Amino acid sequence: MSVFYTNNIKEVNGFDSSSNQLAILKRKIPKDADLFFKKIMKSSLRIAGDVYEKTANNDIKNILDEEISNKIQDDPFYETWVRDMSDLCKTFCYLEKSHFVSFWVSSNRGCRRYHVDNVPRRLLVTYAGQGTEWLPDEAVNRDAYTNGEPNKNILKDTSAKQFINKWDVAIFKGGPKGLLHR
Repeated sequence: MSVFYTNNIKEVNGFDSSSNQLAILKRKIPKDADLFFKKIMKSSLRIAGDVYEKTANNDIKNILDEEISNKIQDDPFYETWVRDMSDLCKTFCYLEKSHFVSFWVSSNRGCRRYHVDNVPRRLLVTYAGQGTEWLPDEAVNRDAYTNGEPNKNILKDTSAKQFINKWDVAIFKGGPKGLLHR
């Protein structure tokens, strides 16, 4: 399995017709990001909603409003974070040829078992902590995964585990031959 690396997310446009299961947009971590996310990570967040391409910035602010404290919202980096999420949602709408995307923010890792998403593609960004873990095909036993076996049977080579870096944008393929991750 190969990974498509890029510095321009719009280059991912042809990703769905490629043999790659994963596209990664490498990005630098902005100044003050770590300090901001230390504050956010003190809360347990699980926030979801729909974000529309034309109103992405306002949609995200509305979704976060009740869950994120005013103190965090008053932090100057808050606007940087919202703008980043908004830009990514609009770009994913463009890539998916959709007017909206489902949006989810959590301060805790969502999945313990390796799995493949039941959607054509998923865009993920880790802003704090260890990034999403993913497995190259040659390191997994797909039959063990399909049969519902535990992670220890799915992963054939523990040294092959990979992690998405903080702030990098990952687009995974889902479906029957999608990328195993957690």
